[in-house]
Amino acid sequence: MIDTLRVLFTSLFEGKQAMKHVKKNFGMRIIISWVTIVFLAVPSFVQSSFAQDFDKALSAYLDGEYAVALKEFYKLAELGDGEAQFYLGEMYGLAHGVERDLVLARKWFLRASERGNFDADSRLALLYESGVGGEQSDTLALYHARRGAKNNNDASQATLAEFYEKGDAGLAQSDEDALKWYLLAADKGFTPAYLGLGRVYEKIGEIDNAKLWYQRAIDEGDEQARKPLARLKAQNADAKQTAGNNRKVVSSSSGGTIAVEFPDEKARESSDRVWEDDKDDFLVGANAYLDGDFSLALEFLYPLAEKGVPYAQYYMGEMFDRGLGVNKNPKAAVKWFKAAYKNGVSRAGHNLAYIYFTGSAGGVDRQTALKIYHKEAKAGNSHSQVNLGHIYSTGNDVPQSDKIAVRWYSEAAKNGNPTGMYQLGLAYYHGHSGVNRDHDMAYIWFSLADEEGVEEALVYKDLLAKQLTKAQLQKANKRVTECRQRKFKGCFLL
Repeated sequence: MIDTLRVLFTSLFEGKQAMKHVKKNFGMRIIISWVTIVFLAVPSFVQSSFAQDFDKALSAYLDGEYAVALKEFYKLAELGDGEAQFYLGEMYGLAHGVERDLVLARKWFLRASERGNFDADSRLALLYESGVGGEQSDTLALYHARRGAKNNNDASQATLAEFYEKGDAGLAQSDEDALKWYLLAADKGFTPAYLGLGRVYEKIGEIDNAKLWYQRAIDEGDEQARKPLARLKAQNADAKQTAGNNRKVVSSSSGGTIAVEFPDEKARESSDRVWEDDKDDFLVGANAYLDGDFSLALEFLYPLAEKGVPYAQYYMGEMFDRGLGVNKNPKAAVKWFKAAYKNGVSRAGHNLAYIYFTGSAGGVDRQTALKIYHKEAKAGNSHSQVNLGHIYSTGNDVPQSDKIAVRWYSEAAKNGNPTGMYQLGLAYYHGHSGVNRDHDMAYIWFSLADEEGVEEALVYKDLLAKQLTKAQLQKANKRVTECRQRKFKGCFLL
């Protein structure tokens, strides 16, 4: 509740919106002397003086000149000015120019409430409900919230709405009543109510309305709405086209479904147990990454990476390696890939090996790279298998071997890697890398690679289609279908 206090304390009187809430009608003032309380009509020249003094105090407060504001507000407050009393409560509640003192804040809010300041009632409702600065009382919390709300005070209406939303201050939880009071506050432009409306609409399943109010809150500068809006945008992503074998629909803790792409099969299968405490934040961050919203991805994934979440570390490595949402920083990429690899992310090891092999982070270490490549290739990482195929094909820091190269290309193809399929097609087409020339097999692997989006494979596939007989083509196309259905089992002549 302290966070809510801070939001409500600051929201009404920040910046240009402050003047909207200042009562300009000084036709009747309640004046309090230090000896006695008297009620009297104030002469016009006194009204004018009060108005000028209050405007001076308020201007100083808004400009951050708290010493001047404190002095002027005190003068008016001691004379019974409810607005000045309210602002003294604000200053003590928010430590503006004074030590934070919620006891004094409560004192001045009580005085302001007695003078008919309903903004003070909204503060008192929260103070009584939480028990900070004095007595805890659900009865008094509800009294002040209702008093202000029924007198059309937007902050009090939002406070009462929150009580209904959460079942606080002795009230039975009621989404219907929460919506009623939040809407009344929102209609007056009270921006903290926007976030509350987003929460309640999300809870009752009116997602479009929830998104609308979260977005309005963000537009008014409420950063707390960013996370729930991002989560809602990620939810039900399974309704969209999901690309890649490792995109998986998982349940978020809020009950929705989110489609997220993981770097490898191991990450995909272990997602539910790996991120149990941080699942929602990770899913929002990962989907933001996939959607190209790298600033949002950074906001959600970086704290998780620092916390040790393996696949958040992997994505941070990707972002620094490729300069996505951050300045390109190979050394930072190495740091995060190392951390992710240590925590079991195979793809991070592959990327780390590539950086070591090419020296893109400032130092070549091909022996370490080869060790990682071999380890990951043997564990089934198709990307490492392809890279080993390239390395053995060229003899780069290893004895050149077409036979070993084709073996690794074949392993990659078995694991569904498009580049492995394409390289096998080339091997069969040209009759090199340790295999005999076989255009039927070349056509099969070029076709499979083409289905996976390898553009170069289509060129060779079309070329071979013109060279093969109709019978050969029918047989090859049938074999393509069988290979795909059998997940490439029995599709190798090696």
